[in-house]
Amino acid sequence: MSADLLKLRARDAEDVDVVSAVLQDSIVPLCDMAFQPEEKGFLLVAQRLRRENPNAVERICCAVRIHSVTAVQTHDIDFNQTDRMLDLLALLFDADALTLVFASGAKIRLTLSGCCLTMEDFGEAWPALCQPQHERG
Repeated sequence: MSADLLKLRARDAEDVDVVSAVLQDSIVPLCDMAFQPEEKGFLLVAQRLRRENPNAVERICCAVRIHSVTAVQTHDIDFNQTDRMLDLLALLFDADALTLVFASGAKIRLTLSGCCLTMEDFGEAWPALCQPQHERG
């Protein structure tokens, strides 16, 4: 197993911005997301782009757990489409919610009673087949 696995915790808006940057362009299979209302948690597994090494862009699996979730709202997401893959663009945090913004307008808004998010790489990395290109504004 790789010795350079990334592990981060976010407790405020500034921390969420860092995690958002790390997770940008992750692929998230819809079947790898779950709301656990009894535990007030939302879990997902993302295949994030690991850009830490400028000489080799790789993907690695990353577990993300959002704590203190009291409600979940979705836009343009049908959890019955278990084979759908979503491209994560950003995490947006405001006073009482965290919004996961995906390509094509899909969103998940998590109502929170506090801000705590953890993310942790696991498994072995593999070469990325392509690297997303974004227009500069």
